Amino acid sequence: MAKIALARTPIGSTLRRVPLVEKTYAWHMLRRTDHGALFAGVYDSYAAAQQDIPAHRHSDWNNEESSKIWVNHVDVMQPTAYAPFFWLSRLLHEGTTLVDYGGSIGLSYYGYTRRRALPVNTRWVVVEVPHLVKTGREVAQRQNATQLEFISDLAAAPQSDILLAAGALQFIEDAVPGFLDKLATLPRHLLLNKVPITERESYWTLHNFYTGISPYRVYNKSAFMSYFEDLGYRLHDSWKVPDMSCDVPFHPSRSITEFSGFYFEKI
Repeated sequence: MAKIALARTPIGSTLRRVPLVEKTYAWHMLRRTDHGALFAGVYDSYAAAQQDIPAHRHSDWNNEESSKIWVNHVDVMQPTAYAPFFWLSRLLHEGTTLVDYGGSIGLSYYGYTRRRALPVNTRWVVVEVPHLVKTGREVAQRQNATQLEFISDLAAAPQSDILLAAGALQFIEDAVPGFLDKLATLPRHLLLNKVPITERESYWTLHNFYTGISPYRVYNKSAFMSYFEDLGYRLHDSWKVPDMSCDVPFHPSRSITEFSGFYFEKI
């Protein structure tokens, strides 16, 4: 309740004016390793946010500890996955190639294939940081996931029919705009899920996710949509993700109470 009050009510903005209150909160929050949904600060850039990460903490997901978070939980199915899975059930056909950008150790793959078999000759290619690629390959071998592949460079991704990004874009400095520019050929279908979107101006904050801390982007909706529209995509569907939020203490005007998902199709 205290976190909600600080992040969503005028109490937070009032306390922000008290000297050292926000700084003291951030000092303690950035050193906690027992909670995975903590945010602190508002920044103009990725680099500015990164400067405030304590030296003893991992500053992204590319580390051994972070790569192991989901190793024993690949069967976990979150409600947030159902909207993109609905569209995948209609878009995946024999011979389809799907690129899963920021797909962790293949969590979306396991969630989907536990409920529906992939068509013959489907390739599901996860693009991740090296530590997650290593762990993902180990888990895939254990799970006999023969249609699941891992690479660490989006520019090396094969030509794809579908690009899925389910909660990764906000962690990447040059994601929007920028990440599609790395592909030699644009995919026809984009499924973007768990995106923090605001009608206000875009900003960066810091996200503490147990094993590390990363700069975290909240996107201005108009600029976010324009990036894809300018590349020739049209919005086919959108949905809300009400079980995710970005609560930034002392900044109630910046906090968002639900995330968004989008399905774009190339015109």
